[in-house]
Amino acid sequence: MPSKTIENVAITDSNLEPHQDELQQLGELAGIYMDHKVFRIIIELLNMGIDPDTIYNLLKTIKRSRNPKSRSSVLSHKSAKSKN
Repeated sequence: MPSKTIENVAITDSNLEPHQDELQQLGELAGIYMDHKVFRIIIELLNMGIDPDTIYNLLKTIKRSRNPKSRSSVLSHKSAKSKN
């Protein structure tokens, strides 16, 4: 049986366990919405022993890189520094 790696986590298409489905429902009740696929990947990463802080930092980095406002504010900050 091959071991799971980060590369094949994304293609895993197993259904969530009942307690994991309840966890996602609890998150939604708390106002935390995410795609089922993303939730499954996070669960798989946790099952692989990846530190939750590492997963959090990864998600924060992804969000920052996809947010055009934060990107433009970083660019304007860099250009202001280069002018000084």
